[in-house]
Amino acid sequence: MGTFCQAFVFAAIFGVAFSFENTQTVHTAEGKIEGSLSDNGIYYEYLGIRYGVPVKFRAPLPPPKFSGVYKADNRNILCPQFPTHDPLAAPSDNEDCLVLNVYVPSFLNTTFPVMVFLHGGDFGVGSSSSTFYGPEYLLSHGVIVVTVNYRLNVYGFLNLGIKEAPGNAGLKDIRAALRWIKKNIANFNGDPDNVTVFGQGSGGLAAIYLTLTDSTKGLFNKIISESGTPFTPHSFDPNPLSTASNLAKSLGVKTKKVKKLLELYTDSPINKVEEAIGKQMNAKSYFLPSVEDVFDDEEPFLTDTPYNILSAGTEHKSFNPVPIIIGINTVEGLTSTLDYYTITSQMDRIKNEDYTALDQRCLIIPDGEKEEFRNTIKETYFTNITSDEALVGGIINLNTDFSFVGPMSLFSELYTNGTDQPIFEYIFSYIGNRNLGRLLTNSSLPATANRDELFYVFELERMPLPMDENDARIVTFMTMMWTNFAKFGSPTPDPSNGEWLPYPHHLEINLEPQYVAPLTPDRAYFWRHFYYKYGADIPKE
Repeated sequence: MGTFCQAFVFAAIFGVAFSFENTQTVHTAEGKIEGSLSDNGIYYEYLGIRYGVPVKFRAPLPPPKFSGVYKADNRNILCPQFPTHDPLAAPSDNEDCLVLNVYVPSFLNTTFPVMVFLHGGDFGVGSSSSTFYGPEYLLSHGVIVVTVNYRLNVYGFLNLGIKEAPGNAGLKDIRAALRWIKKNIANFNGDPDNVTVFGQGSGGLAAIYLTLTDSTKGLFNKIISESGTPFTPHSFDPNPLSTASNLAKSLGVKTKKVKKLLELYTDSPINKVEEAIGKQMNAKSYFLPSVEDVFDDEEPFLTDTPYNILSAGTEHKSFNPVPIIIGINTVEGLTSTLDYYTITSQMDRIKNEDYTALDQRCLIIPDGEKEEFRNTIKETYFTNITSDEALVGGIINLNTDFSFVGPMSLFSELYTNGTDQPIFEYIFSYIGNRNLGRLLTNSSLPATANRDELFYVFELERMPLPMDENDARIVTFMTMMWTNFAKFGSPTPDPSNGEWLPYPHHLEINLEPQYVAPLTPDRAYFWRHFYYKYGADIPKE
C-alpha cells in the first residue's frame, strides 16, 4: 500500500483530515521538542528525547530543562555494550544514553493508547532505535509507540550492596522513562492512563519486573511479554557480588572487597570492561537484576526475590499485578544451542554427561543430589543418542525447556494463583519470511526460534525482510491482538469475531489460530517442580 493510500485509509477510519506538515512541535515539562514526519507520511517521530541523566550504577536524575526548540532527530544513541554479531545491537561506549523515541500517528486530533517497547538482548546488548524497531505496523491501528533505551550489563545491573552501587540501575531507568511518559505523553495526544509496556526477551522480562515493585504503581496498565519471564536462567542473580568479583578477574583484579570493585568498575574504560564481558560465556546476560539493600538516598526497585513476591501474590506489598499477554515460540532454545554448539563447544561435555553448562546461578543442587540430576537429564533428553544430529536435537530441547517452557509454566501458575488479573498465553508457530531467529541460525527445522515473532510486530530497517501475503496476515493478526489488548485490556474485545480465552488456555498463533496443549507438558511439569526444589531464590528449610 502506497503512502497516499495509507494516509487516506487513516483519514477515513478516524474521520480526520490528514496533515502533511513536515514538522510538529510539542511542549514537554523540559522544553519544546520538534518532531518530523516519517518518510512514509503516516506518523511523526520524536527521536532521542532525554528522559533522565545517568548516575553511574544508580538511579538516574530527572532530565534538565532547556530553552529554544530541541530537534528530536537522533536515532543512533545506544547504551554501552560490547561488539556482537547480533543484528539488533551495535557497539557503544556512550553513557549519556537515557533517551526514548515517541511515534505518533499523523492524525493528531484524538487521544491514543500508549505502547512502550523495551528491547531485548539479555540485559547486555540492544537499543530502542527505529533502525531496529520500525513502529508503523502498530501505529496503523491507532496507538502511540514509545521505545526506550536503558542501561545494560555492569552499568545497568552492578550490585555491590552499597549506596554507590545498589543494583538495578537499568530497571530504574525504565521506571524513570515511565514517569516521564506519565508526565508528558498527553502533549503528544497520548493517554497517560492507558499505557501498555511490552518487550521481547529480557525486554519482556523487564516489563514483568514492573509488576514486582510498588514503585511503579500507576505508571502502566498492561504488560505484553514475548519470550521473557522470571525463572529463566538469565533473569535474576541471587549473588551479584560474586558476579562482580568474577568479572574483575578478567580485568586483572582479584578481590571481593566492594570498595575495590567499585573503584575498578568506576575507573576502568568502558571499552575495556565491555571487552572483558564479551569474553565471558553467556556474556550478554552476565549482570542481571538482583535484590537490593535499601538506602536513604536511593529509591529501590526490587526488594525481594521474584519467587517470594509472586508466591505471596497480593499479600506482598511489592506485587503490582495487571493483565498480561505472555508467550513463547516452539523451539526457543535453537538460538542458544547455536551458541552452545559453535561458540562454547559444549557437545563433548554432554557426551561426558557433564551438565555444568546449565547456568548455575539460578539453581542450587546439593552435591549429594547431583548424580540424580545428571541421570534425570540424560534419561529425559539424551537417551539412545547415536549421532551428533540427535545430540544437537537433545540440546535444543533441553535449552528450550530449561530456559523457556518450564519458567513460563511456573510463572503463569504463580501469577494466576496470586491475582485475579488475566494472563493470555500464546505459542507462536508460524514459519514465514520474517522469522529472524530461523534466518540467523539457518534452521530448516519445522519450528520457530527465539525472536521469530518479533518482526511480525515491527519493521527491521537495518536488515529488511520480505513479506508475502501470508506474512502480511500474521502481521495484521499480531498487531491487531497487541493493540486491542493495549486499547481494551483484551486481545479480542468482540467475542463474536472469535475469542482469545485466558490461561489455562494456550492460543497457537499461525495462519489458522487455534487452542493447543502447552508445549511438552510433562517436561514443563518436571522443570517447574525442579525449580520449586532447587531454585536459587526459593527459601530453603
